[in-house]
Amino acid sequence: MRLLGRYQGRNGAIEIVECSADGTRIYFEEGVRQSQATPDGESVFSYVKLMDELLHRSTNILVLGCGGGNLATRLARLGKELTIVDNNPISFVIAQRYFGLPDGLPLMVSDFRKFILDDDLLYDGIAIDVGGPDFRFDDEFDVETCDAIRARLTPGGRIVMNVLVANDIDPVADRIAARLAGDRLGTWIIDEQGVQDRNAIIACVPEKQLNAHPVLAEVMQNSLERWSIRRGRLRGRELGATYSTSDR
Repeated sequence: MRLLGRYQGRNGAIEIVECSADGTRIYFEEGVRQSQATPDGESVFSYVKLMDELLHRSTNILVLGCGGGNLATRLARLGKELTIVDNNPISFVIAQRYFGLPDGLPLMVSDFRKFILDDDLLYDGIAIDVGGPDFRFDDEFDVETCDAIRARLTPGGRIVMNVLVANDIDPVADRIAARLAGDRLGTWIIDEQGVQDRNAIIACVPEKQLNAHPVLAEVMQNSLERWSIRRGRLRGRELGATYSTSDR
């Protein structure tokens, strides 16, 4: 590997390295791989391609979280209108310098929760890919925050989120999905059963059948990973009976 750059971000030290084998570049934050993509921003992670396909019907998308900017780069090249939010301003510089994030996009330096609570614009798609060392999804995406995110949707809009789950019985994806959807949207989880410490995709959408989208199925089948789609196990009205402070 070849070191391309070293930076100090708000969440710790960031290193950008290039792999000699295939030329892809990796965004490390405090030693944790956050992004890996070609120099023009094509991610090697299947979950980014899945999120892209889940947002195919959206035209005006709020992207919460930048990192290497791989999802935003992909969506921008498809002609989507984007607003990108990240609390780490150096991430925007890195995404443009090393991962092909286009110039001219609205880049907002803010904590995503503050932005959501202050913002009054509506979007037909919201993409969420935030995290980092010691990030606690269950705490960051509490009911108030998820209600505020959903309030930024136009009728017929959708929310797509990347979340980390520890194992097959980890309830975090279902819990956050129910909070984001409320009683307005259907919840789906795209996941890899049996894999420890994995990415899972939450989709809160108005459609009754998510697996009817053929391109989404093609992305799942062409991956070497074992992705599958299931319905969320909780609804918003059920959270009071299943969630308590002891769960946090």
